[in-house]
Amino acid sequence: MKCALCGLEFTRDDVRCAPACPLAGGWPVVCCPRCGYHMLDESRSVLVRLARKAGTAVRRASRGREGAS
Repeated sequence: MKCALCGLEFTRDDVRCAPACPLAGGWPVVCCPRCGYHMLDESRSVLVRLARKAGTAVRRASRGREGAS
């Protein structure tokens, strides 16, 4: 995993944290061991997987429309 803030590469199994935001209680969160930045653990998030599938479907549909013109 790579920290979006400082760029440190680390394994998500090395670091777990408790998010400071009370609304994030059920989200799989990882903290950067260097800067402490909180990131969503995308590999464990069902919502992220669904969003990626939807994005792929939209891109395929738009390519199909471009080929039909």
